[in-house]
Amino acid sequence: MAAVPDPPWWRRREESPRAERKPLTRDAIVEAALALLERDGLQGLSMRRLAQELGTGAASLYWHVGDKEELLSLMLDRIVGEAEVIEPDPENWQEQVKEMLRATRRLMRKRRDAAQISLGRIPAGPNSLPVMERTLAVLAAAGLPARVISYAADMFALYVGGFAYEESMPPRGDPAALGAYFASLPRDRFPTLASLASELTAGDADERFEFAIELLVRGLEAMAERYADE
Repeated sequence: MAAVPDPPWWRRREESPRAERKPLTRDAIVEAALALLERDGLQGLSMRRLAQELGTGAASLYWHVGDKEELLSLMLDRIVGEAEVIEPDPENWQEQVKEMLRATRRLMRKRRDAAQISLGRIPAGPNSLPVMERTLAVLAAAGLPARVISYAADMFALYVGGFAYEESMPPRGDPAALGAYFASLPRDRFPTLASLASELTAGDADERFEFAIELLVRGLEAMAERYADE
């Protein structure tokens, strides 16, 4: 099987400088960065601290990794590469899509601050590309138009990443108190908000996630008809 090429914007793999005492590789740097992320979170991850963990200097890291942004991309590639993949089943594609979204949520919850790293970044590397290929294959096997497949893949990543990021944050406020506040608002000015107070704060994270992915998947069929002739 042919090796997956690195994106051209990643720093080329090169041998460490001869003066370096410890052999250092890009893979070793990413492994150490993931361990540091798990221990100290994204706020505690810096090139200087990572160099200390590896017993080397920051300059040695930059020899293998261009900057922190590239390091985060490498970490995201490794994390996404851990995703569960499935064989396309055209007769059962809706449930397959929902299960892929559930699996992505589980992965984002498994790795500390992984959701935060995923926001605004597109995973593109030798670990994540096979996962992306299989994900798109599930949608393609369903016979969806190319535009729908492309936009849906982006939409799913944004939704699950954002949902998982919100889940990773410490709870803020009491939903019951918020509902009570909504219900207490003047009905002449906020009739809809007040009447929906209990529903707006009802349901746990799992229930809301399942509702959303059901809504998104059902919407694919409607959008497929719109773009069928393109």
